[in-house]
Amino acid sequence: MRTAIVTGASSGIGEEFCRVLDGMGLESIWAVARRAERLETLAKSLHTPCRVIPADLSSNDGVDSLMDIIESESPEIVYLVNCAGFGRFGMTSSMERSDIRGMIALNCTALSTITSGCIPFMRPGSHIIQVCSASAYLPLRELNVYSATKAYVRSFCNGLRRELEGSGISVLEVSPGWVRTDFIDESMRNESIPDAVFKHTVTREAVVRQTMSDLNKRRSICGGYNRLQVFICTHFPRLATIVWERSLR
Repeated sequence: MRTAIVTGASSGIGEEFCRVLDGMGLESIWAVARRAERLETLAKSLHTPCRVIPADLSSNDGVDSLMDIIESESPEIVYLVNCAGFGRFGMTSSMERSDIRGMIALNCTALSTITSGCIPFMRPGSHIIQVCSASAYLPLRELNVYSATKAYVRSFCNGLRRELEGSGISVLEVSPGWVRTDFIDESMRNESIPDAVFKHTVTREAVVRQTMSDLNKRRSICGGYNRLQVFICTHFPRLATIVWERSLR
């Protein structure tokens, strides 16, 4: 059964991917997230049969429950879209331990484990889409742990792409800047962040549209400002650091 697996599917970019994949001629979409009610609502709105898989992927049990289903049913995975993730603003020294552990568990451990477990069920022409971040390109004050987890995702994509050379399976890093979703509000919990930080947001629809047009590339960045941002972070990191820290004032 030709299947797409989308994590973080209950809202934001993950939900939008499900809606776009609904028109791709698949036989099944597996929507994975913590919030079962939102997944049920999403499933009812799709034309493609949608399997709802409630799972907290920040926990080992949640990841294992998803992998057990995949291994027992052996779907042909055409698209794996890892959107599940979260971030927190704040100085590293004052962050809650649970937030630090959660970011690493969800953004790094779950993504890596799920990707590893899905590859055996992919064929030439399958696509791995990893939602990364422009923050992967620069260590960021007051967003340090999150940006470090996304630097991991970027490196993981680069290494995985080399490992899968000749397999016909593509690996796409999706690195938008700020996207207008509830992720922004959630990231600012207990922190007051100036509006200037979020001045150049893009929509989730634009991010997914750009991603689908970039499927056979190495990286997808939505918006001219965000492409410029990644270029500056890569080639002029000191300048990028100054710009970032000024935006926090």
